[in-house]
Amino acid sequence: MLLLVSRCAVIIAKFHDILMEKSPLIQRDGVAMLWPLLAGGEPALLLLDLDLPALDVAATLAELRDRAPACKVLVLHQDFSTGAELALLGAGVAGCCSAALTRETVLRIVDVVQDGGVWISQAVMPLLLRQMQARGTLSTPVAVGTASSPNPRLQLLTPRERQIASLVGGGASNKLIARELSITDRTVKAHLGAIFQKLGLPDRLRLALFVTGK
Repeated sequence: MLLLVSRCAVIIAKFHDILMEKSPLIQRDGVAMLWPLLAGGEPALLLLDLDLPALDVAATLAELRDRAPACKVLVLHQDFSTGAELALLGAGVAGCCSAALTRETVLRIVDVVQDGGVWISQAVMPLLLRQMQARGTLSTPVAVGTASSPNPRLQLLTPRERQIASLVGGGASNKLIARELSITDRTVKAHLGAIFQKLGLPDRLRLALFVTGK
């Protein structure tokens, strides 16, 4: 079940038709209208517009954890700063969707989150990994495929895939990986798709944690 909560015409126009491609969509214009829909305990994906009047994100997330712990939350806005995205991820949302994203990216984000992943933009990924390292919750990235590799499953990857996985573990974006390895962004994306499939991982963060042994 997909739930869209927004009063913004721009947000609704951007996301409504895209989301309808994935699943039947229920649209509401206020958080209070959510609770009857979630009363049955059915797992849901909630897409929550940050511009709702008087919205208290922390309080809403806390109430959701109490009333519907299986519900995943994507927050919507016309744009996000890296600081705002980091703060929202820290508060427990599963990802941030700006109105500037393409249809294909929105569908990818929904897929990742519905599969149990967390969507983190390429701009925020290195900041998040550095933040986790500073807190001692993430080890130093290792060279994937060497004797120090933390998981033998990494041997399922080709040498080039192990290179890319190692760079993701260090927080590199697709553009940086492409430049480092002298390949195209499209090739990086193709390799990442193969890596996720071989390792059974839903997103870049899970791959980074997998590579670093967390």
